[in-house]
Amino acid sequence: MIVVGVTGSMGSGKSSLTYRAKRLAKVPVWDADLEVKNLYTCPAILKKIAHAFPDCMSRSSLDRSRLRHLIAEKPEELEKLENILYPALAVSRQQFLSKNQRLRTPLVLLDIPLLFEKNLDILCDFVVLVRCPDWLIHQRILRRPGMTFSFMQSILSRQLSQNNKATRADFIIDSGIGHHHTWSQFQKLMESLVS
Repeated sequence: MIVVGVTGSMGSGKSSLTYRAKRLAKVPVWDADLEVKNLYTCPAILKKIAHAFPDCMSRSSLDRSRLRHLIAEKPEELEKLENILYPALAVSRQQFLSKNQRLRTPLVLLDIPLLFEKNLDILCDFVVLVRCPDWLIHQRILRRPGMTFSFMQSILSRQLSQNNKATRADFIIDSGIGHHHTWSQFQKLMESLVS
């Protein structure tokens, strides 16, 4: 089984690409962002978050907007949240890999924004960086509901630069021209890897 890590800065088009891979090409994808969203509904995880961040809870659910703003204002709180989420993410990721290994799946994707930052590239046979110009990344991010310029800067400051990631990636896909161009590059790459 070939494990391909897909990474890129927030707003790079990485998630759009892996969504298409899953829907159109039926490639199994482990999506870190989606897994985090799922964990936010898990009672055991919510209990730990409620204990660590009581002001971010409303009744029995997590106020993600409040949590996001707290971490933007106090970046040191991020490590506390990661200590709650990351062990569960590691279990989920390993279950995904083990299941696809048993099924003899030829190729899987790990969609992980912080792949290099968290040294998860060691799990991958190849790493694909999805990138586009910084101005387009900023434009895409600022279109998201509830996003502010300062919060965007806070997030991007925790990520390696695109140039740094490019030096470590095995392949680079340009997502700045449009979905069709991005998908075409991806298809050619996947064909070359499994042939």
